Amino acid sequence: MRSLHPVPVLTLALTLFLAGQAAGQAQNVSAEPGNGVPCWHCYRVTLPLGYNVREVLDDGRYVTLEDGSTWEVRLTTRPVASSLQPGDFVQLKNISAPVDGYDMLLSHGDNDKVEARLAGRGHPQGTRLPD
Repeated sequence: MRSLHPVPVLTLALTLFLAGQAAGQAQNVSAEPGNGVPCWHCYRVTLPLGYNVREVLDDGRYVTLEDGSTWEVRLTTRPVASSLQPGDFVQLKNISAPVDGYDMLLSHGDNDKVEARLAGRGHPQGTRLPD
């Protein structure tokens, strides 16, 4: 009786196991709420394309958009925020790896990008109004 060599048999078993794992992962990636597949963090928030800037406060610390939302700008991107002008259109994008809660990117053109987090509606407490 002839015996099977352990290396080819092990290779075949490992290949079948990994193929099954990849198929399972692909199934989870396409999981949507309501289709019967359990899904963690399955939510979608449809953001508007963007808004016009209403005003920039405290040398770029806060940016208020035309919808009345006020965004606190991360310190490292405040110089960019201070260059925004009323009427500039900024695109809203989610940041996939937010730092310190700054989870939104306000993007003006190709190069001006500001990391921000929602501070509220209207003027934040203790802000200096522009002259």
